[in-house]
Amino acid sequence: MARPHKTRRLDADGWAAVILLGLCAVFLTNLLGSDATGAYVTSTTMPIAVVIVMAGLAVLLLAGSVLRMVRTTPSQGTVSTNGAAARSGLDWRVPMMVAGLLVYIAALPWLGYLLASGVFLIGAGLLYGNRNWWVLLCLAAVLPGVLLLFFEKVMIVLLPASRLWS
Repeated sequence: MARPHKTRRLDADGWAAVILLGLCAVFLTNLLGSDATGAYVTSTTMPIAVVIVMAGLAVLLLAGSVLRMVRTTPSQGTVSTNGAAARSGLDWRVPMMVAGLLVYIAALPWLGYLLASGVFLIGAGLLYGNRNWWVLLCLAAVLPGVLLLFFEKVMIVLLPASRLWS
């Protein structure tokens, strides 16, 4: 007697990628339909670039989810990769990262871009398992400064200064 065929379904990462692709399509349609000001770099250049990068990352996430789904046989209940624990659902770090982003956004006007970004990068690094303090401190010191120079000198976008010390 033949065993019944189990259907394969996307995991939580796959569904998150599908939702993100839908949101990217809505945002991109809205951005392309709006009137942009500027000659070479318009007011919609950066948002369009961010949406395209997010859509590309969502496609990679969806592809990984589909590949995991294809690699599992219908009789297997979980996916194991090189002895690692099977993935089921979203990781607890995802809601923690969203909460961290909300705190970062709220802290930007008060602490300023440089300090808030440095603290956020250290927190995100610790959240995702980086315990090398030299790497965390160098990243927190260099990356916000480089991005500040890029936005203020190249993109001509002023980033928030600290409201507490000015």
